[in-house]
Amino acid sequence: MTIRTRSIVLNQLRYGDSSLIVDLYTENMGRQTVFVKGAFGKKSRMRSALFQPLHLLEIDLHHRANRQMQRISNPNICYPFQTIHFNPVKCCIAMFITEVLYKTLKEEEANSEMFDFLYYSIQTLDLNEHGTANFHLAFLVQFSRYLGFYLKYEKLLPQLSEISFDKLDEVPLNHNQRNSLTNYLLEYYSMYVENFCKMKSFTILQNIFQE
Repeated sequence: MTIRTRSIVLNQLRYGDSSLIVDLYTENMGRQTVFVKGAFGKKSRMRSALFQPLHLLEIDLHHRANRQMQRISNPNICYPFQTIHFNPVKCCIAMFITEVLYKTLKEEEANSEMFDFLYYSIQTLDLNEHGTANFHLAFLVQFSRYLGFYLKYEKLLPQLSEISFDKLDEVPLNHNQRNSLTNYLLEYYSMYVENFCKMKSFTILQNIFQE
């Protein structure tokens, strides 16, 4: 079965001299692990640069139910990033979100509402000019709605659960408050998500917010 689908890159791992194993979250088939042959070849149409974490792609997914790793073809970038790769704070937040998604997205089935939320969130992170430092907090709170354990506690600043991503600069937080809230949210996630271990990227975020 071949399906044309949008997808979000979660992770890539080099395999051998020229290939990749890539984890994707797809609009039509949920999480999928795919094998990309020849990703480091000079003439390859599926170069490794296409499969950077959080890249938004459209692919042909050649799916077989009994195959551990699926095959893809004709990948295209749906939305080229404008700022994430060049803004240190956005880059660190993107790393953080990538790690959250890698640890939480496990189902091989479609969830169109969740996919649309993630797709919109990633685009908004790239486009927003203000309130970036609060982005990951609103993301964690709002993403929990789709994971089934929506956070509504006053301690977590209720406005984060409803605020639009383009108004995050209206939430006044210093770096100590951001770090404390992030740590609390991650502990809450760990109560509901199996094997949601310590986030390596959180340490990088803490350092960024203290600068």
